[in-house]
Amino acid sequence: MKEARGYVRRQTLISIVITMAISAGFFLAVFGRTDPIAVWAPDNLALDFLPQAGAASFMAALMPALQTRAAMTKGKLPGTPPTIGSIVVRAIMLALLALGLAGMAIGALQLNGIATFAWGTAFAIKVAFGALLGLIITPLALRSVLTRG
Repeated sequence: MKEARGYVRRQTLISIVITMAISAGFFLAVFGRTDPIAVWAPDNLALDFLPQAGAASFMAALMPALQTRAAMTKGKLPGTPPTIGSIVVRAIMLALLALGLAGMAIGALQLNGIATFAWGTAFAIKVAFGALLGLIITPLALRSVLTRG
């Protein structure tokens, strides 16, 4: 069990870095160097949390779970490997769960009444949100795979 916790921790750290990088890349693609960035129209920084949460969480669940399944199949990790279909379904469910996190972020932005963010602040917020997604979603996905067997 201690080995599984260490494995989940390592994979989660990797996922955090990857979701941060993906979030940074998509931020640059969507917002470029716009400064300041409007929370609502025309830039819609707040609403961008929805696709970010869905896509980043899907990948934060899918890829580590598939890698874990492969390690189980090769005998490098104990347990019975789940089907690929069950991994995909769980990744979709976790992505939908992450939409709730996006909703909370959007709600927080609505409540604080800030109309714009400086580019650097908006970038930091979106990258930090990506890290949060990896931190929450990856362990949920991996524990499901590891406790199956």
